[in-house]
Amino acid sequence: MSLPATSILDFSIPETRQTVAARDAILYALSVGYGTEPLDPSHLRYLYEADLVPAPTLANVVAHSGPWMKRVGVDWSRVVHAEHRLTVHRPMPLDTPLVSRSRSLSVVDRGVGKGMFAAFERVVSVEATGEPVASIVQTNACRGDGGCGSAGRPPEPLPPVPNGSPDATLQLVLAEDAALLYRLNGDLNPLHVDPAAAEKGGFRRPILHGLCTFGHAGYAISRMATTSGLAGLGGLAARFSAPAFPGDTLEVQMWRIGQDIRFRCTAPARGVTVLDNGVARLA
Repeated sequence: MSLPATSILDFSIPETRQTVAARDAILYALSVGYGTEPLDPSHLRYLYEADLVPAPTLANVVAHSGPWMKRVGVDWSRVVHAEHRLTVHRPMPLDTPLVSRSRSLSVVDRGVGKGMFAAFERVVSVEATGEPVASIVQTNACRGDGGCGSAGRPPEPLPPVPNGSPDATLQLVLAEDAALLYRLNGDLNPLHVDPAAAEKGGFRRPILHGLCTFGHAGYAISRMATTSGLAGLGGLAARFSAPAFPGDTLEVQMWRIGQDIRFRCTAPARGVTVLDNGVARLA
């Protein structure tokens, strides 16, 4: 029997807290590509504690609410990331107590045997003042929980990327140990490290964390959006259309439309798109 949609919407997602140290910020930057140019001063700013600048997508892993859907009864072994939207309100403060508060937004039922989509919002704030640092809207594909009914209001669809050739492209080579490094940011889901868990989830081998792919895309956009150095990002959103695997070579394609940036990320050797309907905003 499927759990009712209201059991997800009514669940009180626990508050979480974290104080981000320089080590946390550096580890995250290394895990999403900033270490590929260690002699470049613009990269080193994200990797060296002297005048350290946290990566804009760091907020995705700060004070994360973890696998709370397991407590509702969702089949966690079959949950994958479907869509992610990040808005950066201010640079991530270091050595400052932060609090994350979450609320469910919607459940979209696809029917028995087809799963459902569950969206929730998470706001990371400075605990002492309530000043928002980042807002996140995450949609999970719960592939084992269809037939639950729909409730709430889902996020508006992300726009497709333009037709025609991109304005810029960048290739990124994912290390074979990419998932092993990225999981040290706090996402210890065995789907990304344990072959048996990956097989149970329907994958031939452990897949890369969706937010690791997302972080690499943010890094690539920062490189392509400026003629020198790395541009700051005020927001990033994309749909996860297929998993990336450690060892993949990814191609990030970018289109400039006025002040907007649209992007897509493919794994050309496998002929798949791993991120689609990407939208970025410069800081």
